[in-house]
Amino acid sequence: MKSPAIAILVLLSAPVALPAAVLTGLWEFDDQSNPGAATVGVPLSFAGAAPGTWSAALSDDQADSLAGVLTTPPAAAATRFIATHGIAPNGGGAYVNEYSVLVDLFSPAGSRAAWRTIFQTNENNTNDADYFISPTGNAGVSALTYSPAALDASSWTRLVVTFDLASAGPSVVRTYLNGAPFHTHALSGGLDGRFALDPTVLFFTDEDGDNAPLHIGAVATFSGALSAGEVAALGAAGAAVIPEPQTAGLLAAALAGLAGRRRSRVQITAP
Repeated sequence: MKSPAIAILVLLSAPVALPAAVLTGLWEFDDQSNPGAATVGVPLSFAGAAPGTWSAALSDDQADSLAGVLTTPPAAAATRFIATHGIAPNGGGAYVNEYSVLVDLFSPAGSRAAWRTIFQTNENNTNDADYFISPTGNAGVSALTYSPAALDASSWTRLVVTFDLASAGPSVVRTYLNGAPFHTHALSGGLDGRFALDPTVLFFTDEDGDNAPLHIGAVATFSGALSAGEVAALGAAGAAVIPEPQTAGLLAAALAGLAGRRRSRVQITAP
């Protein structure tokens, strides 16, 4: 029988299957003096009236609180969060065709009967945004279809949307809420099309002002379409998104196993 120390060395020397989706940008709004600061990646920049109002902590209608929250400004086409996502063109196209976005959000009472924009793939914001929450709380956009069910606008929610765009046949676009599958959208032939990303992506903006305020606790981008298991590991709004080197994660798991303990952590490789 191998000793525990040898077992760890064997584990670390074995080939490692890296995750398909790498965390490339994480913005958590923890610093009032620098609201665009990046935990991972490039700091956000802002246009129009952004970045809006900062809160050290903010509770939803159920008294669940998140620390470090930006409330986006009143609806205006000029208002936007500009994210340099750091994802190279992929999926066999000239643009980013495989990616995921994460947003922790809930809606102010005054926004719950209005259009709210999540993100816009057009860097110049000259056409409709590409993912909304509708006035009835449904998620999507007409080109993707909207979710039949509505989000709970009054609660902190971790929204994750994953994109795997195809040149022919069905593309795969899925939405998750708090780690659970919510809706699979319909899209055909999406490679290098409307939903593919330029080097930057705009959050919380729309060309004709369909971007009512949102409370935002975190935004993240990933360089591939997260699997259902990876999204489940990210958990609910407010859970830590922890960039961790793969080898360190394996070592931690090995040591935890030797100690007879188990713990759950999000282990997504940082760039």
